[in-house]
Amino acid sequence: MDRGRKAMPVQNKACMARHIQRCQERHQQKLRDMKCSIDNKCPRAASHLKTKAKKNALMEERFAQIETENRLLLEKMSHIMRFKGGIDCANDSAKYSHSLSKERRKRELQRITKENQKILKRINAARPTYNHMKWEEEAQRNDDILQNICEFKPSHRNLGGRHEPQDDDSIFGYLGLYDAVDNIPE
Repeated sequence: MDRGRKAMPVQNKACMARHIQRCQERHQQKLRDMKCSIDNKCPRAASHLKTKAKKNALMEERFAQIETENRLLLEKMSHIMRFKGGIDCANDSAKYSHSLSKERRKRELQRITKENQKILKRINAARPTYNHMKWEEEAQRNDDILQNICEFKPSHRNLGGRHEPQDDDSIFGYLGLYDAVDNIPE
């Protein structure tokens, strides 16, 4: 008996003990006889999955196609045996080799080639529209402006977008920041 029942006042302890014993036995019997509420048995096998009707239909269709091809091949072989009897090695493709539009395609290709040559001549004869001298002057002017507005003056070797190899200890690469830091007036 557990402590909670011992603390309950009863008129007859023996009758109460017998009653508790019967309740526990009944409970144990119910636990043994209990049926599961979840169906964990294997599901019924579906007949349509066993027969595989689609696969059978495809196989039947394939066999029908093979039968048709075999029948046609047999007809061709019997035709050869009945009429020609020998090996058929005559090449009839030579009489159909000429094209009806061969000359027209050739003329079209020649016309396109002439047009391409004319376009190439015009491109080669065209004067350039860019003035590289003007570009150099603008680059020099931009370098002068950069020299005027920089707090740390970059060295001349870095101006104009030309990148020369730096010392290995320079982590800033083309900026040359260490060179400019060394030249700071105190």
